[in-house]
Amino acid sequence: MASNENSSGNPPKGLGQPLVTVSNVHSSGIRPLTGGIATATTPAGSDHPLANISAPPPPAVAPTQSLTGIAAPPSRHVDPLTPAAIGVPSPVPVASPAVTTAPLTSFPSPIPSTKPASPQKKSLDALADAFMAGPSYRLAELKLPPLLKPPPLPPQETGIARLRTLVERRAWGDVLQVSGDMLRSASSPHAAIYASLVENQHPEEPPSSEDSVLQQETVEILTLECHAWLKLRRYVDLGREVERWAFCRINDITAVHPKWVPWSLQILAVESLQYTDAASVQRCIDELYALRDLVQEEDTKYVLTIDSALSNIFLRQKDWRMALESLDHMLEVMLQVYDGDMLHGHKVEVWSRQGRILLQVGAILQAGQVFEKIMPPLVATERSWVAVKIPIQLALHQGMVHFARKDYVASMTSFKQSSDLLRNLPEAIHSYRKEAYVGSSVWVESPQSLLTQAWNNMGLSALYTCRMKEAVRLMESLVREDPTAYLTERLAFNLCTLYELGADTATSARKKRVLQLVAKRFYLHDIGPEQFRVS
Repeated sequence: MASNENSSGNPPKGLGQPLVTVSNVHSSGIRPLTGGIATATTPAGSDHPLANISAPPPPAVAPTQSLTGIAAPPSRHVDPLTPAAIGVPSPVPVASPAVTTAPLTSFPSPIPSTKPASPQKKSLDALADAFMAGPSYRLAELKLPPLLKPPPLPPQETGIARLRTLVERRAWGDVLQVSGDMLRSASSPHAAIYASLVENQHPEEPPSSEDSVLQQETVEILTLECHAWLKLRRYVDLGREVERWAFCRINDITAVHPKWVPWSLQILAVESLQYTDAASVQRCIDELYALRDLVQEEDTKYVLTIDSALSNIFLRQKDWRMALESLDHMLEVMLQVYDGDMLHGHKVEVWSRQGRILLQVGAILQAGQVFEKIMPPLVATERSWVAVKIPIQLALHQGMVHFARKDYVASMTSFKQSSDLLRNLPEAIHSYRKEAYVGSSVWVESPQSLLTQAWNNMGLSALYTCRMKEAVRLMESLVREDPTAYLTERLAFNLCTLYELGADTATSARKKRVLQLVAKRFYLHDIGPEQFRVS
């Protein structure tokens, strides 16, 4: 189903359910991206899951075997014209006369084979190189060489700059290591501030400008560490860290919130309850409502963040009515926070969520009516990303409605239109943005996230029109362009599912191992082995 996915690095904020259930492909395991509803990531674990990649097993069946993977039984057919068929005994073979020859003193040299080497005999590295050198937008339009490996890290980069680069690269295992050293190493300037924050002991005098910078950096480092635990699904470690925060209200209702700490850290701590304890979902909801009442008196912007979190929790619980109600609350609060194009841009985000929820429950007509509200302003005065991406979202939503109505040709056209708009953007396709992790920002979808949605959904539209090879080609070409930007969990899962549908067991296993190696090369720690459908 047409949809979208969050690859910006935000903590899990939604379902990842297909927007419309289609029975004829539901069993295939194809996962459409849930557009606008941020999905809970499927992290890799404490150890990188791609560390042990072995060569693919030799084919278990002959190349002429059927795609079912079941070897044909030995042929027992007898030609009706043969002697055995008509009961006539076969002629007795006549022995040839013996020929006496001199013993061989040496064996003849084998004749070299002119048959090209089988792909199975190539190493995984060679197969990965060949895969990345295939056709893509990077080669055809940008005229750039194939991206076989990620560019090296800047050699002189250290501290928080290196941490931000690792987040850009999605190397979340390394993010944990660097952030841990910065927060807890005795030689780090952030260690003392981190200790005072955790113990909620702060000096009465105002901090110097240098200390103020260190305080803000410490909050950012701590936030990124928590996101890394979420990405790697290390929920126990996340829960232990949050329990140490003396300033956190879920640990002490009387705790005083430090003025220099953004409320986003408190919200993150409350949201962690739904991951650290399955029985604490209701407690998480109650704590968010209590925090909402407190924040409303101090900073209205954070009310939007809390309502967004509540909406996503209700979506996971499949409580559609409460999810829509939380989004309605956001529309009311936005009138107090934004104006002009920024107000319209944030309203578009809410309408987008509401329309996708309605598609998810099969209310196609009502979803189309909500999407009709999403129109670009006649005169754009604000060039922020939230306003610039409105035409892109409009094209994506039109494609989703066409897809839900089973008009796959029209959906392909709309998704292609959104892709073309994204290709014309002048700004960098992906870069670290602090506001995506720290502060009151809501739904900061990056350009590469929207482009992944568009191409993934183009591939699904091709699949539904019986063009499986075209679907595979579209998804593979996007991966080749830049795996860091576009090889997401959902795209990996969908592509590996198509491999299984379109090839025998041995061939599909080899292709999946190659894709898995590409993820390992580019340090994509947030894609677990289950996304590659390998055992």
